[in-house]
Amino acid sequence: MAHLSGTYTYTFSRLDPMYNNSLKTGVESLVVGLNCQFSGLDENGVSVVEGAYIDGTTGFSQWYTDLDTGTHPSSSGYISVNYTPEYVSGNISGLANEYVSGLGWLHRLEDQIYSRLHTPIPWSDFPFPHDGIPPVNPEDE
Repeated sequence: MAHLSGTYTYTFSRLDPMYNNSLKTGVESLVVGLNCQFSGLDENGVSVVEGAYIDGTTGFSQWYTDLDTGTHPSSSGYISVNYTPEYVSGNISGLANEYVSGLGWLHRLEDQIYSRLHTPIPWSDFPFPHDGIPPVNPEDE
């Protein structure tokens, strides 16, 4: 893998909590959008700026065991939970960062940028011959 030298900057561009009902009594999920921008030098020492974006939705869950309620012996697992709007508001950074970290988004965005910087580059100002675009050889038709 060729080496890039520079800085990756990450910014949350979307944090949209979703209520669980019309009374807005709880928050059941969070839409998270993350931007990444690389600024630095490619493997040829050329200055580059490139960005990437990813988003997704997370629900909230917690571990449940029969010890929590004393019912249903030997039952356990994750259950969906709704957080209060106050909890989500006060913990939005932790909730969003936990989601991003759990899915490995920082590495995925870095990989996207790396791939974009290591693809063929179009020759956008290619000088066609003075008489225009060459015709197709009639024998090939």
